[in-house]
Amino acid sequence: FSEYVSVDEELLFKLPDELSYEQGALVEPSAVALYAVRSSKIKAGDKAAVFGCGPIGLLVIEALKAAGATDIYAVELSPERQQKAEELGAIIVDPSKTDDVVAEIAERTGGGVDVSFEVTGVPVVLRQAIQSTTIAGETVIVSIWEKGAEIHPNDIVIKERTVKGIIGYRDIFPAVLSLMKEGYFSADKLVTKKIVLDDLIEEGFGSLIKEKNQVKILVRPN
Repeated sequence: FSEYVSVDEELLFKLPDELSYEQGALVEPSAVALYAVRSSKIKAGDKAAVFGCGPIGLLVIEALKAAGATDIYAVELSPERQQKAEELGAIIVDPSKTDDVVAEIAERTGGGVDVSFEVTGVPVVLRQAIQSTTIAGETVIVSIWEKGAEIHPNDIVIKERTVKGIIGYRDIFPAVLSLMKEGYFSADKLVTKKIVLDDLIEEGFGSLIKEKNQVKILVRPN
C-alpha cells in the first residue's frame, strides 16, 4: 500500500546508502529512545538505570551510551532480554534475584543513579525508578499507561527529585540516522525475528505473546 501514500516532503528523510531497509525500520522507535535521553538531564559520565528492557528500553540503553553515560543499569525479569541488555553493555539487575531492587542499585552506585527511565507501565516499577535516583536525581517516564499508579510524594520531595514524562519525539530523525551510521541502534543486535506480512497475526503478534525471548520482529510486505 505504500505505493499510494502521499505525504509532505518535509516529513520524508532519505535513508543513507550505507543503511539497510531493516535498519530504517528501527528509526522510529530509536527516535523515541533518543528523545527520552535528550529530554533528560543526563551528562557524559553520569550513571543511569533503565527499568524494562523491551524494544524501547534496549534502545534507551543505546541512546544512553551515545550520550556518554558510564554505568547503565538494566532492571529486567526476562533472561532473554537481560542477555540483550548485557550485550549492549548494561549492568543487569534481576528483580527475581534480589529482595530490594532500589537498595541494590544504591549499593552498586554509592547512593543512586543520576537519571532513571521507566519503560514498563507497571505501577510498582515507577516507584522503584523514582527511588533509585540519587539526591536531585531525575526519573523520565517513557511508557504509556493503561491504569493509574500510586507514588509517595515524599519520594520526590525529601531528595528534591524530578519526575517528567515524554511523548513521541520532535525533529530527531536526522540525529538517529547519524548515530546509526556510527553503529548505534543496530538491527543485528535488536531484531530477533523476521516475518512476511501474511504471517503478521500468527507469527508476529502470536510470537510476541507466546515467546518471551522475542524483542523486535520485523515485517516484510509481500
